[in-house]
Amino acid sequence: MMREALPSEPMPRPTIAIVGNVQTPYRIQVHRRFAREIPEVQLWSLFTHDVPDAPWRLAEDPEIRPVMFGRGESVENRAKIRYALHEWRKGGRICRWLEEHNVRFVVAGGYADPAQLRVVRWCRSRGIPCFMWSDSNIRGDLARGVRRLVKNMVVRWAVRAATGCMPFGSLGREYFLKYGAKPERVFLVPFEPDYDLIETLDEGYIKATAARLGLAPDRRRIVFTGRLVRVKRVDLAIDAFCAIAAERPEWDLVIVGTGELREQLAARVPEGLRGRVIWTGFLGDQRDVSAVYRSSDVLVLPSDYEPWALVVNEAVCAGLVVVATDVVGAAAELVEDGVSGRLFPPGDLGALTRCLREVTEADRLAEMKEATKGVLARWRREGDPVAGLRKALRVAGVLHAGEGVGSGSGAEGGDGIGR
Repeated sequence: MMREALPSEPMPRPTIAIVGNVQTPYRIQVHRRFAREIPEVQLWSLFTHDVPDAPWRLAEDPEIRPVMFGRGESVENRAKIRYALHEWRKGGRICRWLEEHNVRFVVAGGYADPAQLRVVRWCRSRGIPCFMWSDSNIRGDLARGVRRLVKNMVVRWAVRAATGCMPFGSLGREYFLKYGAKPERVFLVPFEPDYDLIETLDEGYIKATAARLGLAPDRRRIVFTGRLVRVKRVDLAIDAFCAIAAERPEWDLVIVGTGELREQLAARVPEGLRGRVIWTGFLGDQRDVSAVYRSSDVLVLPSDYEPWALVVNEAVCAGLVVVATDVVGAAAELVEDGVSGRLFPPGDLGALTRCLREVTEADRLAEMKEATKGVLARWRREGDPVAGLRKALRVAGVLHAGEGVGSGSGAEGGDGIGR
């Protein structure tokens, strides 16, 4: 007599952990997509610090399973020498957590602090796949002297100790290849904003927010979003706007953010133009930031260096033309120079002025705005973070070829490892 077959027990999902520095809207957004669209694994989100460098209005999201290892600690302290031993010990606590939870795959969020480096070292010693995830890009690799020697040593060790790397874009890929990454184990896994929030934001909310911030409905706007610090070069944005203001009487400049240079930058604006330069301060609610984008026409980002700059993704999603320096990581993917925006060399006021004059010309503005749609659609296909993480999981043997195909927007058929 044959015994009736019993239903098999479901196989437990492999546990993976992402060790990040601090929660931000963009990190939470991408982790949430991982949790929803890669259901074959159980995701945990480990954070080394609690206090970000901007006062975002955030609530912990249980969907991403957050675990905090630095309650009350500022992310700005993570790479300071006097905190090195503290961070190293924190790395030890993280490693014990990974072992206790039988984690099979780790993503280390960079190499800039001892805790992350200890995690990479621990994974290597135990044969646990560990991918390095960072927004570094080749055009910001400018260290000199002793800093260059130290960086070469640390970054080369970290990249070679890791199983692979997950840069945000093509400039990040070049960066990791320079430091010894294997090309077949480099996959694009960029941060991204909540595109749906930007695209579907209620028109009534947009109008109410614009009115509250003093954005008149009959004006065109150039917007800068970011910290008011030296590297962002907001002074160039102000000077270039002032240079074209008489030719573009219907345009204003909106500056979203706060920082140590606020008063100094305000003093640069001639008295006759002060009514056309609007300072909103920091906006901690992503809906408010999105409302500003949806009420504007051009994003200007004159930074001396930006590893990535999610503001570019946000602006392009809102249909803005982007004028940015050619060192901005996101601009390399989301700005087609002369088609959907303009790129210029860092520090070149004359070039920035010419770019703003061009994109604020009515016909050019309309043409470039229309082009942004195709550029964003292409990037969302090529730089989908879920697809990138799936490829890394397959290389590590956590997922297998074809597993999960058809589930989630990040699913795709090939394993992408360059066989």
